[in-house]
Amino acid sequence: MSLVASAIADPTRRLLLERLVATPGMTSGELSALVPQHTRFAVQKHIRVLQGAGLVRVMHDGRRRRHFAERAAFAELREWMERMGGNPRRRATS
Repeated sequence: MSLVASAIADPTRRLLLERLVATPGMTSGELSALVPQHTRFAVQKHIRVLQGAGLVRVMHDGRRRRHFAERAAFAELREWMERMGGNPRRRATS
């Protein structure tokens, strides 16, 4: 859970992850284009952090790397947040 929380603490990584949820299979180049203020190398480092936290899976497609969000990696964090009252729907009905 700590790795996931640490990985999503960075706004650039959250942006990359959100885009991968919306558009699975994006390449490194496509992800780099989302954050032109960062070098491609910097974006790859962000992707490695997301991978290390289990939030992104990379598949090789010839010379390209395709990236996919691993939504299941959020399960432990989501359960903890719900126990702490982080589910707004639960609070509204309580």
